[in-house]
Amino acid sequence: MRTNFPIVFVFLAALAVEAAAATPEQAWKADHATDNAEYATVKHAILKINDAAYVADGQSVSLVGDPAKPTSWHWLKGVQKGAVLVAGWAGGHAHATRNGKAVSEAVLATGVDIVPGIDVVGAAAQIAPGQTGLRVAVFNQQSAAAKAFKGVDYFPYDPAYRILAHFKPDPNMTPHIFRTSRGWDKQFYHAGDALFTLQGKSVVLPLYTDEKTPAKVSTMTSFFTDGMTGKGAYAAGRYVDVEKFAKFPPAAVTIDFNYAYNPNCARSRFYNCPFAVDDIPLAIKAGERDPHAH
Repeated sequence: MRTNFPIVFVFLAALAVEAAAATPEQAWKADHATDNAEYATVKHAILKINDAAYVADGQSVSLVGDPAKPTSWHWLKGVQKGAVLVAGWAGGHAHATRNGKAVSEAVLATGVDIVPGIDVVGAAAQIAPGQTGLRVAVFNQQSAAAKAFKGVDYFPYDPAYRILAHFKPDPNMTPHIFRTSRGWDKQFYHAGDALFTLQGKSVVLPLYTDEKTPAKVSTMTSFFTDGMTGKGAYAAGRYVDVEKFAKFPPAAVTIDFNYAYNPNCARSRFYNCPFAVDDIPLAIKAGERDPHAH
């Protein structure tokens, strides 16, 4: 998923459209509406974030701003006098107060109204290898970036990039540390490798998951670069998810590079995105294009 914040109704609608689609290409086209909504139109869209903070165990942040200036809302470290909302993380749970009154973790996860058009959402997030904290964001419904968004740009659909690959699991679920766009580290587990032939070349593509327990693995992701990286595709690499497989580990997986997508950091500085490290020695002319190329 591109974002941690709720987009349940858009997602369910997209599933309904996809279920009615007759071909993989039609399902792919239907999915574009969800991508665009996540970026710009749903309440907690990526481009509506005015500011975000990452909070480690025992730490807190304070929200300050001018109700007359929607773009002024931002986070300050610690508990600040006059803050409208204070949020923190302790003992594996989020806590918050709004104007001195406690806000439940469940309410924080769905949204806390600050002033008309401004609200806050907080969710658990990995902030360092083996360390969970709070990622809290303030959203501005009048965001200029969201209003100016023209939609996600994809390479034309090509069925040759929809691949059935043999899956070779990693029995050790080996931890792998990725450097991130914030200069931090994030840890994922090497679930195994997808082995396939594309454009006449043999490819071994590592797949990762955030679940260490095999029975809980339902999604795997590749963080990859290729011959298009920086040449029409995003310069920091792209991701592609592998889902809808049988009980882990599956014998085979379907990888559809037409669904390859940019990390949220391609358009927003408020995320903490792993840099791609696994190179595919081919030009993958499928999936999302570089949003900065035009």
